[in-house]
Amino acid sequence: MSRLLVIEPNLMLRYAVAVALTPDHGIQFFDAPPESSALADVDAVIVDAATLRLAENPPLLDFKAIERWQVPTVWIDDRELSAPPARANWVNLRPPVQREQLHKALFECLNPPAGAPPAAKKIEPRAATPVKARGKKSEKSAAAPPAADNVIELVEVVEDEEGNS
Repeated sequence: MSRLLVIEPNLMLRYAVAVALTPDHGIQFFDAPPESSALADVDAVIVDAATLRLAENPPLLDFKAIERWQVPTVWIDDRELSAPPARANWVNLRPPVQREQLHKALFECLNPPAGAPPAAKKIEPRAATPVKARGKKSEKSAAAPPAADNVIELVEVVEDEEGNS
């Protein structure tokens, strides 16, 4: 079980992250980016920068300080970073984030490929997969009902035994 530090000011989104990541991960929530000393005991950090900007009293997002953290980081933002950090354990996500995307991003942060170039990865949200429409019935079955002379009427005949009355 890895320990995660999640920077998320929105209570409902905290619940969503908790449901998506437990019981596989231990989670600690913060409203704003903590001091670097708070990162000593965590395996990864998830920063919801988009929600932080929308907060009532938005905290100062010191991107340079966050970039210096050597902890694997998942950065959730609706804006494109001008200069993403040059390290292998940084993954960008664009909201809305689905559970599978979050799991994949955490896996990539915690287990970077051996020969990976030191550049931030970006995981694009997939468009909602359309539900397959049922195949239309063939024209033959959609044609007019069969003629009356081809109908077979099924009737059940029940005979009453004389001893049961």
